[in-house]
Amino acid sequence: MIDNERDLFVRTLEELYHLERELEELQPELADAATDEDLEEFFMAHGERTTEQVGRLERIFDALEGEVEPGPVESPALDGLRSEREALVGDLQDPTLGDLVEAELGRTIERLEISKLETLLTVARRTDLPDEVVGPLETTKQEAENGLERLQDLTS
Repeated sequence: MIDNERDLFVRTLEELYHLERELEELQPELADAATDEDLEEFFMAHGERTTEQVGRLERIFDALEGEVEPGPVESPALDGLRSEREALVGDLQDPTLGDLVEAELGRTIERLEISKLETLLTVARRTDLPDEVVGPLETTKQEAENGLERLQDLTS
């Protein structure tokens, strides 16, 4: 139950953590599916950044006062995106079109991450959470924005 801003912060952090953990598994799959070398390289590098982001989020959980642990929070949004991707890829007649599908999924995921991070940063600032919480969130948001920009450049 979410009764206050701290509860909202923790729940959103748990959702982002789950999303990032799922992305750790998804990135190599996207890289393997890519036919464009630059796109493949992007997804491989993004997988490494995702692992760093998971570590950052774990440190945020540690920095929060109280016994807050990353809990299992499913992401219906990510599940839906993965299902949509699988359906699209299954219907493609030209494998190179898969790159556009993979890039679209990547852009959508980056936007979802940015949205979660914006909520976390807003609540963190409103509740005066320390820099050891805010700083890593800002870094992660910047990385997501850079990833989105890079994907847009790769597909234009």
